[in-house]
Formats: sequence, structure tokens, C-alpha cells
Amino acid sequence: MACGTVKSQVSYLKRLPLYQKEKPFQLFIPIDKEALDQRTTNLDFETKERTFVDVRDTAYSCSLDVDGFQLQSYPTKLDLPSFLDRSIVESQYFSEVEEILKNIEGGYDKLFIFDWRIRSSATPRMGNEFDMNDLTTWLRPSPTVHVGWAMLITSPKRHGEPVTGKSPSGQVEFPTAICVCLLLIDYSVWRPLEHVVEDYPLAFCDPESISADDLVECDHVRRKFKGATLYAHFNDTHKWSYIGNHRPDEVLLMKMFDSDTSVKARRLAHASFRHPAITEHSKPRKSIEVRALVFNFPGTGTFKCA
Repeated sequence: MACGTVKSQVSYLKRLPLYQKEKPFQLFIPIDKEALDQRTTNLDFETKERTFVDVRDTAYSCSLDVDGFQLQSYPTKLDLPSFLDRSIVESQYFSEVEEILKNIEGGYDKLFIFDWRIRSSATPRMGNEFDMNDLTTWLRPSPTVHVGWAMLITSPKRHGEPVTGKSPSGQVEFPTAICVCLLLIDYSVWRPLEHVVEDYPLAFCDPESISADDLVECDHVRRKFKGATLYAHFNDTHKWSYIGNHRPDEVLLMKMFDSDTSVKARRLAHASFRHPAITEHSKPRKSIEVRALVFNFPGTGTFKCA
């Protein structure tokens, strides 16, 4: 597939007056027939053409704190069928992810993997009612500009109680001791599967080109989980890049949240786009994304707690 700078389209949440009085939401559950409001969502998106710069030649010099992403060479030991087996992913691939995150600058004192998903551009489009609890379901790449699922942390009501976090794949319990550190990072660890990405490469919005006013929180309600995603409103200042010919032996680290306010890149808005050079012979994109929270204790590693 020819790479380089290309033009394509991504989807943004419209700047509607509605969102000034009603929070964006999306329901992935059936609506009671007696309910007065039968809406499953109030989201309204618009498509915008953007320029995407291929940063393949400089990707390995990009950093998480400045660019919001980092590319590493780290082949996986698993084959494609293994990624369809939840027990193998969570026992073997999670260990690889832990090792990858351990080797980045600063490392971690404590790590919690709280979600993972596989995607394929060959997956048929689905409505709102599908089983998100089945982590081996192939989801489609998302063309919507967003910052991934938020891990919702709940503080203990009484001293000594555990701190809990709710994620799309279940509830996580954190030892109270780790929460003396106010600095944490939410990482996404993204990898192509089976072959080089030809269709729907992942693109990133330069963190310095997008403001907090461009992002809005959206509630996602499923049968067993209520969480939040940040969607982006369009702004012509947004600058986009992607990695051409992204290989399965390369793992991409992205920062979804960083509580350290001193760094340039605290979160990375991203989306997938249809590459204009694809043909009928292009292979569908397959990928896996793992989400992890990283904690550092006071006075250890690169990070210091205030």
C-alpha cells in the first residue's frame, strides 16, 4: 500500500446547543416500551476531511509525554487464533503488555489491566445491541475522534476500605495504599494482528492542536457497565498523523490520561480512517488494544507525587 501524506475523513461530534443542557449519551440496552423517551442516543456526528501525515520515518523518536504516543518493536509470541481465546490473552498476552510498560521511561510500581478489545474492518456494522461482555467479539475500527473509555475510580467511604474502579470488562479493586499517589497514567497498548495495516490505519491528533474545549464527555450505558468516553468537536486547528505500513511486530503505546499536569501530552485523541490507496485486494485491518492503569508510589521512579 502506498503511504505518505493523504486526505481522508473522520467523524466529529457536532457542536450542538443540545449538549449545553443535556449530556451526550449512548445506550446499548433495550428501551422499555413504556418509557416516554425512546432515544438510545443523542449523539450527532459530522464527517470532516482532514490531512493525515505519515510519520513512519520519525515514529520511533516520538515520545509519550510530548506526542502522546510511542512506537516500539516488540513481536508477540501469540498467533492469530490465540487472540480469540480469552484465557490465552489474559494469561499470556497480558504478560507481554506488562513487560512492554515496564520498559518505558519511569516504568511503574503497580499496574492494572482493565480492558481489552479486538477489531477488524471486515466486521459487519452492528447496532447498539451486542454483547460487549464478550471480549472476543470483533468490533469495527472507529472513525470517530475520541479518547478511549474512562476508568471510573470510586474513593472509599470509610478509612481502610478498598478503592474500586469500574471498567467495561468488570470491576477492579485497588489496594488503598496505592492511592496515596495522586499521579497515574492510563495507557492504551495497540497492535496490528496477522499482517501490515493497509485498511483503516490508526491516526492521532497532535495534543498541542486540540484544546480541552474541543472535548466533551459522553456516557455509555451497557447492561453491566456505565462508563464515559471523550468525543471531540471539530476544530480546524487539529493536526493529524499516522504510521504507514504499521507491522504486527510493532506495538503502539498511547496515553489516554495522565494526571501529571506538567507534561505536554496528557491524552491523545485518535480515530481510524479509510486509506485512499486501498484496493479490493487490500487486507482488512485486524488489531488488539489493551488498556492499563499505571501507578507510581511517592518518591519512586520518574514520577513524584505532590
